[in-house]
Order: sequence, then structure tokens, then C-alpha cells
Amino acid sequence: MVRIPAVFFALGLHEWAHAYAAVKMGDDTAKKLKRYTPNPFKHVDPVGLTVFFLFGFGWSRPIPINPIRIKNKFWGILIIALAGPFFNLILAFATGIIFYGLRLFQYSYFFNINASNSSFLVMYFADLMGYFMVVNLVVCVFNLFPVMPLDASKIWMAYMTSKHMKIVIQYQIYGILLLLILIILGTVSLIMDPVITGFQNSIIQLFGWFK
Repeated sequence: MVRIPAVFFALGLHEWAHAYAAVKMGDDTAKKLKRYTPNPFKHVDPVGLTVFFLFGFGWSRPIPINPIRIKNKFWGILIIALAGPFFNLILAFATGIIFYGLRLFQYSYFFNINASNSSFLVMYFADLMGYFMVVNLVVCVFNLFPVMPLDASKIWMAYMTSKHMKIVIQYQIYGILLLLILIILGTVSLIMDPVITGFQNSIIQLFGWFK
């Protein structure tokens, strides 16, 4: 039950961050398409969402941008591309502070099979915070893979002409297939697992320093 809202909102807020950055950089395409919202249902990609629930990694429907309208093309596209992962990192850190700072991990079966019993709401909230922290970190790091349609690949747009962009978009499906292969083979997990573990340990150590 906790996976659904955690994944939906992590992906929705990720795309909203892209839309917000794009508007600030001068491109209001997201507003015109009614994608300038944190509402996750406006950003759902059926394939990416299915892959996320099956394998733990996935993607949402990318925010379309018009490079012609962006102020300072190189820096504008770079900021827009990194806005999503950066916001997910902030959300992961903030949620981690709540999860470990309030010691909610004691009531989360998601992190602790010997979790203490409490009311349903407390235990549900604990699981939700723990999973939301991890999902945001996963979305952040996963989108830094330089494969279409993930965010890091958008940086290429700063160097592309309209003609080149049409070619890249035509071959985007092969990027999705490559991602699926890497996920199924476990390559993505080999990269992601140490990052997630290291992040959690860093948050735990942070609170240890202030004891």
C-alpha cells in the first residue's frame, strides 16, 4: 500500500520540478500542456510506472521543452535537466531527516522486520516515509544515467539542431529497451544499491554526530 503513493508522488514532483525550472528559464510549454503541476496523474508513463513496480526502477512522462524559448540555451537546458533529480535528492534528504530524526524506522517493517508494534497510522506513516525516501533517491540517481529518455540525456539537447533532435527522438525507443535490459540483468541494481545504502548510513551518522 505504501509503494503506490510513494512512487506516484516521487515521479510527479520530479516532473513538476522540471516544469518549474523550464518556466523560470523562459519556456512555458509545460503550462500550455497543463503539465505545470505536482499532480502525479498528469505525468504518469504507463511503461515506466509498470517497470518501476516490477523492478524498482522506472520513469515518468518527460516534460516537453522548446529549446528556442529557453534563455541561455546551454545553462537553461542543463538547469532544467538537473532540476528533477536535484529536487528528488532534496526530498530524499528531508524525508530521511524525518524518518531517522523522529525514529520512525522503529515502526517500519519496510526497514526492520522486528519493528515495534504501534497504531496502524503510525506504522503506515513510518513505512511511507521510509519508502518515499528510498524512491526519491532511486529516481534521482536513476535519471542521471545518460540514456534516453532519462534526464542526463537531455543535456545533449544543448548541442543539437532541430534536425538532430528529430533523429534522436526517433531512436528514443532503443534507449528504453536498453534500460529494460540493464534493469533485468541487474546492472542498475549493482550501481544503485551501494548509493542507497551509503545515503542511509550518512543520514544515520548525521544524527549520531548530534547525540
